[in-house]
Amino acid sequence: MEFKINVRDLGWWFSAIILVLIILALAGWKPGYYAVVIMSGLQVVYFSWREHSLVTIPSQVRIVYFVFTLLGLSALLRIPIYTLLLIGTIMVVFFDRCSIEFLLRLMPWNKDVI
Repeated sequence: MEFKINVRDLGWWFSAIILVLIILALAGWKPGYYAVVIMSGLQVVYFSWREHSLVTIPSQVRIVYFVFTLLGLSALLRIPIYTLLLIGTIMVVFFDRCSIEFLLRLMPWNKDVI
């Protein structure tokens, strides 16, 4: 794998900011969890606006990510979920690889979705 950092893409900046917020939250800054939820919610709005649809793969990825951030607000699930989000976001920010996207492309309802 090689580094693929795209500072000209607003989507990359969303992921980079969320990565920093996840690190801060896991380091003990409790408001960081809520900041991650807010930023991922803004991502859903931005990508659904950019794609003109909620059913495209980029929009679906952000919706799934947002749902995971909400699940991570539960004290019981917080550390495992946000650790997974940390690993996934590192892969997106530095290598442009997304496991959520990979899995969504395999879903039967996405056979005709771009």
